[in-house]
Amino acid sequence: EENFNGYFVKTGSLSREERRVGLDDKGFGYRWQEFDERFDAGKHPNELNRFGWVVEIDPSEPLSKPIKRTALGRFKHEGAWVTLAKDNRVVVYMGDDQRNEYVYKYVSRKPWDRKANPKGRGLLDDGTLFVSRFDADGSGRWLALEHGKNGLTKENGFIDQGYILIHSRLAADYVGATPMDR
Repeated sequence: EENFNGYFVKTGSLSREERRVGLDDKGFGYRWQEFDERFDAGKHPNELNRFGWVVEIDPSEPLSKPIKRTALGRFKHEGAWVTLAKDNRVVVYMGDDQRNEYVYKYVSRKPWDRKANPKGRGLLDDGTLFVSRFDADGSGRWLALEHGKNGLTKENGFIDQGYILIHSRLAADYVGATPMDR
């Protein structure tokens, strides 16, 4: 859900989390909050957290419900490109559609067994979200955005994995990801 912050407004002070996703007192000028108060983040502060996720739709089952893939993190997704690793784990590459944001990767914990699970159900629910870091020597690496790793601990303000996934940008900032210029 790209640019989801623009549908919301909030007057008054903003939290660190709200500022980091780009919430402000004007939004994109759509004025949705005048017709549906859930878009006023001052009145409904958690409504914003429902947006910014990759949504999976199964075109082979038109009556199926779309699924928000929360394990892939929350940010202004600019696409989600899916592939398989050599060991058959599902890998999803994602970009954050804003200047000076990051490139992310998700890797499923289990490999895809095509015979037992032809549609790969559940593989996007259990895995690890990573963010890219590029060093001055030209090398790069993926940094895990996992509670308890890379300083993402309760003591450092990251209370659990849910918080990290909801606030993926803050976690990426903290671990030292490399901003992209789009």
